[in-house]
Order: sequence, then structure tokens, then C-alpha cells
Amino acid sequence: MISEDRWQHILGVARKAKEIALKLKKNDARFAEDMFVLGMLHDMGYEFLTTDGGRVNASHATIGGKILKRSGYKYWQIVALHGDATVENMCDELFILDCADMLTGPKGEDFSFEERLEEIALRFGHDSNAYKKCVIEIEKLKADARYAKIS
Repeated sequence: MISEDRWQHILGVARKAKEIALKLKKNDARFAEDMFVLGMLHDMGYEFLTTDGGRVNASHATIGGKILKRSGYKYWQIVALHGDATVENMCDELFILDCADMLTGPKGEDFSFEERLEEIALRFGHDSNAYKKCVIEIEKLKADARYAKIS
């Protein structure tokens, strides 16, 4: 189930995604609107997470992507892939969503990448897979040429 804090995070990501979209494509208001909606939908899978003996059966991203695919949403695959540090070539939409997600705190506040990593470390630990995955993801985002346009 989506918590009140998660709703604040979702809204913060949506606003950050719109802001980044406008930096990358200055005169494309429709794209910025699309990125806002993508931000609003990116964590919807949390509403449908189920556990089996204490283990989550699938990731929130995978669940959300599958639901959105059935619904015909054009960016369903971006939702399914967000936060996946193994993706090699990120399209603009995935770059924007991943940046927005990593630049937004758990209650919707603006964070730097470093603050986000520290927050993740506090929740899961520096040795956790979640933390290690985010380190790799943030390194990729910072190395991307598009990052210079948004920072």
C-alpha cells in the first residue's frame, strides 16, 4: 500500500521530472506534461506489492509496468525499468525519471544525489543491495552528457 510519505515522494518526483524535462527540451510543454504524469505513475506498483512468507514477489517497478502496459500507457516500459542500474542506453524519459527519483527524498523534498544515497544508507545500510544499486545508478546518471544540462 502507498503510504502518505510515498505520495509526497511521488508528487516530488513528478515535479522534478517536469523541471528536468523543461531543461532538456526547453520549448516542449507537452513533453514536460508527459514527464510529470510519468513521475506520478512511477511508484504505483507499491500499491500492489504482495509478500510470500515475508518476501516480495516482484519489484514495484515491474508490477507498475505490467499494469500500465495492460492499460495502454505509452511509457509503461519506463516505469518497469526505472531504478534498474543494468540498463545500458537510457532514453530521455528513463534518464529524466531516474534523475528525478534520485533527486527527491522520501517525503518529496529536493535532495542532491549524495543526500539521497545517505538517506538510502540510513534505511537499508551501506552493504545493502538497494544502496549498492543506487550508487551504480547515480554514477551512470552523473556520467551521462545530459546531466550537465540539468545540474
